Amino acid sequence: MKKNILVTGASSGIGAAVSKYLSEQGYFVVLVARNEDKLKKIQGEIPGESLIVSYDFSRLENIENIFGNCRNSELKLDGLVHCAGINNDIPIRANDVEVMQEVTTVNYFSFVELGKHFNKKKYSNDKASVVAISSSASISCGKGMCTYAASKAALNASVKVMGKEFLKRKQRVNAILPTFVDTPMAARMNESLGDLEKKVAGQPLGLIEPEHIAYLTEFLLSDKSSYITGACIPVSAGAIF
Repeated sequence: MKKNILVTGASSGIGAAVSKYLSEQGYFVVLVARNEDKLKKIQGEIPGESLIVSYDFSRLENIENIFGNCRNSELKLDGLVHCAGINNDIPIRANDVEVMQEVTTVNYFSFVELGKHFNKKKYSNDKASVVAISSSASISCGKGMCTYAASKAALNASVKVMGKEFLKRKQRVNAILPTFVDTPMAARMNESLGDLEKKVAGQPLGLIEPEHIAYLTEFLLSDKSSYITGACIPVSAGAIF
């Protein structure tokens, strides 16, 4: 039976790679991101069936509408992959509370709100799986990454709590913590800071291809990982932190 998976941040980067790979493996993918035109482009590139839902994760008040759209399309979900995320490196001496609020809302608050609705019986099946794309920054805590690292550390903690609470329905919740991945976010960081090459030099296995995060995501969504929950799995490319 075909599984229905909701992917946030599906319009680019890891989210796009996850969406494409899942579609290739026969999953029905619900593509969620802010930019509808970009979502349509991704939809045109994937081989299988899909549904587009446009949503801006900097706003939380109507987040349940995402699941309402799925229900209206007679889709009951078997998985959720939260790839949506933003970064804005600022040293603490120049901290901006508005930036903190935006980054934390998109990276962390939205995940908890998504989980709250996903866990409802009317939206998801028993034994469903949730995967959050976190970051090794939550552990390495590099300079200038206070807000981003904290938002991802909070995400990791919520994965562990959610993993325990969702056991009632035998739903599993896990996180993936990659180091630097070849995505538009990494490219933007390089444009602003110009030190991506230096940082990637700390990864002996090199810059991670987003498809490899997609492979692990599919494993965590599948029955092959039926006994894994509450785990925060690093993908370090050999980096030490």
